[in-house]
Amino acid sequence: MTAGFFTRAYQVPHPRLKERWIYAIHLALVRAFEMIRADGFDLSSADEDGISKQIEEMFENHRIRDDGGELDVSFIRSVTRESATANHDESSIRRKPDLIFKLNRELRETHNRVQDALFAECKPVGRAHPLRDHYCAVGKKTSGIERFVCGAYASAMEQGMMIAYVRDGFQIDRDLADALALPKTHVGLGEPTALTCVIESNSKECQGLHLTTHQRLFSWPRGKPATPIELYHSWHECG
Repeated sequence: MTAGFFTRAYQVPHPRLKERWIYAIHLALVRAFEMIRADGFDLSSADEDGISKQIEEMFENHRIRDDGGELDVSFIRSVTRESATANHDESSIRRKPDLIFKLNRELRETHNRVQDALFAECKPVGRAHPLRDHYCAVGKKTSGIERFVCGAYASAMEQGMMIAYVRDGFQIDRDLADALALPKTHVGLGEPTALTCVIESNSKECQGLHLTTHQRLFSWPRGKPATPIELYHSWHECG
């Protein structure tokens, strides 16, 4: 374990993100995918890293960050892809969330600005990438949700995001709901609540924004149990 998390005694959890910020990030993702398709990028043959790179580009180098109109994402300081971060006790400092939406807000010195972000894990979903082996895997290197539950990602936050690159007709309200309810992985995934839709889809390319809440299986400094984490699920068609 490295010095830092315990010696500085950062306050946890960090202040919650405003719901409208999370909704704006989801809508910005919808916009990003529209722009990626318009640019002729082949989502159907691209791998996970290739799609995530395109999303990063759209936020950092294209029109989304400078929209200035109905889609206000000025609260985002930067968007990074696979930048190294520490887990809940800094026993690992090489965790690499797929996307980190760092927040443009000032916190007192008692908070860790490196951890003040919406952390997002991106996963392909389809026949080649079954939910049980990736998105909802437990005890595997390919795990998705579990990384939030065990404190690998977003350990100081109470909200996170899962972004799915969907193929083969998979549906969030059917396939993810069933996967989350499997008894053998229920505890490892933090005893997730049932899916709740918070933003309806208005196109066939996006399946809306859904929410689950998960118990977390680690403690903060001085033995304080981590509070549950809310995970927002943003699913986008890449078939």
